[in-house]
This record gives sequence, structure tokens and C-alpha cells, in this order.
Amino acid sequence: MTKLTDEAEQEPGNEGRRRQPLARGIEILTFMIESEHDSHGVRELAGHLDVSPSTAHRLVTDLEKLGLMRRAENGSYRLGLEFLRLAWTTTNKYPLQYLSAETLNELMEKSGESAFFSLYSEQRHEMMFTLTADSSHPLRYTLPMRQWLPLHAGASGLAILAFLPKEVRHAIVHGRLTAATNRTLTDPDELLARLDTIRRDGYSITHGERIEGAIAIAAPIFGRSETVVGAVGITLPEARLNATNASTLVALVREAAGRITELIAGTEER
Repeated sequence: MTKLTDEAEQEPGNEGRRRQPLARGIEILTFMIESEHDSHGVRELAGHLDVSPSTAHRLVTDLEKLGLMRRAENGSYRLGLEFLRLAWTTTNKYPLQYLSAETLNELMEKSGESAFFSLYSEQRHEMMFTLTADSSHPLRYTLPMRQWLPLHAGASGLAILAFLPKEVRHAIVHGRLTAATNRTLTDPDELLARLDTIRRDGYSITHGERIEGAIAIAAPIFGRSETVVGAVGITLPEARLNATNASTLVALVREAAGRITELIAGTEER
């Protein structure tokens, strides 16, 4: 198997901050993973690493040989299929939702209501419910599992949408919005104002906007790069939410979202 060369260590003038080629290769991959762009030029990568273009080119060439990067038609580079294979394999072994299962069960037990976990797709600009913890209440709502759903209808989607980059948020809001129920908000100006409130408060609450008669409370989950990756929340019939328990349920949801964010970011103390 090809390995990263050690020529990058010979960069003149870098004696005080030399890094192993493996570390620099990981820096490149991390930069590309967290970037909003699909491809990057050698000079851009060199600037990010603070090395010469020739050194960056050697690193990129080695990563390309490993299949971790591939050359685009315009001469820039993007993540390779081998990297995607490794990422998918890792996801299958350590699914994100399983990191959240314990917290989700705790949220269900403390709130007494069914809890859910949803993931956001940057490519589709949609979300899906991937995990639930159902309460023992005889009256509860069943969520559409593993189906791509729009962000504007329902608490989970709104909690995600409110924390997306401004240009993405505006593009979605000014796109084609269909109503899931007669309560779904589809007016762009009203929706943007509501997203501002959600971003300020740190959570969303909806009344029958995705499922008739259902209330949902959701808070966003963030990844390592502080980008929103999903949401966690609870759902319950309208009759079970009142002024007495509303603030408690909101606090429980926000606490669970913070806990899962810490798990994903690896900052939780064990």
C-alpha cells in the first residue's frame, strides 16, 4: 500500500513547526470534510497548511494514490471513493443515532412522552427520523421513519433549518414549500421571522404542523465543526401540553440535545 512520503518534512524555514506527513494529510482531509465546497485547488490547500504548493501537491498525490482524494475535471481535488467507503463503513459500525440511544431513552423516561432523533442531509436539504423511544401512553403518535421529509413542516425540521447557514436557509424558505397540514407555515417572510425566534430561543415547538393533533418540541444537534447535523425532541397529543409542564419539557429537550452534541463532538467527560 502507498504511504505518505516524508518529503514534506524537508520544507525550509519550517523547523519550529514541522509536522509529520500523516498529520498533514489528515489536516487536508479534515479541511475538505468540513469545507462548504466540494473541491479545492493545490494552492488553496497549501495556504491552509501554510506549506509550499509543491509540498501540498506531494501530499495530495499520495492521498490520491490511496484513493482518499481524486482529481476533478478542472484540476482541483475532492474526496475520493475510498474515503467515502471508509466513512460509510465507520457509519455502519458506529451509527450516529446509536450514540444518542441512551440519551433518547432518558428523555422519554423523564418527559413521559415519545422521543425522537432526526438527521439532516446537506445534499438533499431534507431530514429523516432515524430513531425513536416510544412512551407507554396508549395515545401517542407514530412518526414516519427513514423517509426524507421537508424541513419547514414540523419541530425537528424547523430546529435544523433555523441553524443552517443564512444562504441555505433563505434558499430553502424561498423554494417550493408544500403544506403537510392546514397549520404548516409556508409564507417565506413569516417563516423567516419564526426561524429567527427559534435561533434566539434554541428550540422549536409546533402544533399539528406535520401531523394533525400532535405537538412536537425539538432542539438542534451540532457536529464537530459546529454545524447542525440533526435534532432531538419529543412528540405528544395537544391535550397533554399545558402551561405547567411546557417549560419543563422544553428544558428536558434542550438538555438532551446538548448531551448528544457533546457525545458527537467528543467533549463529554467520561
